[in-house]
Amino acid sequence: MGQRDCCDCDCDDCCNCSWTAIIIWVVVGIVLTVVLIVLILAFAVIKPPKATADDALLTRFSLAPSTNASTPQLQLLSYNATVTISLRNPNMYYGISYSDLATVFSFNGTKFDELGTVRAFDQGAKKTTAVRLTVGGVAKALPKLSAAGPAEFTKEKEAGTFQIEARLDGVMQYKGRSKKCPLVVICPLKLQLVDPDVAATAFQQTKCTILRAKTSGC
Repeated sequence: MGQRDCCDCDCDDCCNCSWTAIIIWVVVGIVLTVVLIVLILAFAVIKPPKATADDALLTRFSLAPSTNASTPQLQLLSYNATVTISLRNPNMYYGISYSDLATVFSFNGTKFDELGTVRAFDQGAKKTTAVRLTVGGVAKALPKLSAAGPAEFTKEKEAGTFQIEARLDGVMQYKGRSKKCPLVVICPLKLQLVDPDVAATAFQQTKCTILRAKTSGC
């Protein structure tokens, strides 16, 4: 007598065994696919860092014309600001090394503080590093402020919110890779001027823009 097809048998054990084997192989295939995707994401795909401004405080921001008779058109800025920027490495495998990061603060397209530096640091995979920036100045000349700058200052002062940009410039390098990549982090900030002796207003976390070289390895 020839061998009967499994599904034609009176007993269901043979058929159940076959379906069980099929299910096991399907599950194994799914698991292997997921593992392969994870490995590709971890080793083959390199993601740029992400950045957010998590906290910011503006306790002084005043603009006034120069009292020097020879330069009455020159505007003088007095300011105190503190900003905390978080840099996050989204990669599952690659760490990142950052060079010294130059800090720049601007108002109405004009730089008013660009002397600060964040010291170089290393960052592991899936890690976040908080960078705290504190700047201040008294009657600092703004020779490059546009003619519309004072009017914009008055407008924002009346609105109760100043539009300030914080920027980080430097070089980054993924661990295990030789390519060094220029990095620019730009954080637009909407800040209310607050009294330092009074509880500060809540700051809404702001997403920063990451600019990097569009070259292989970056």
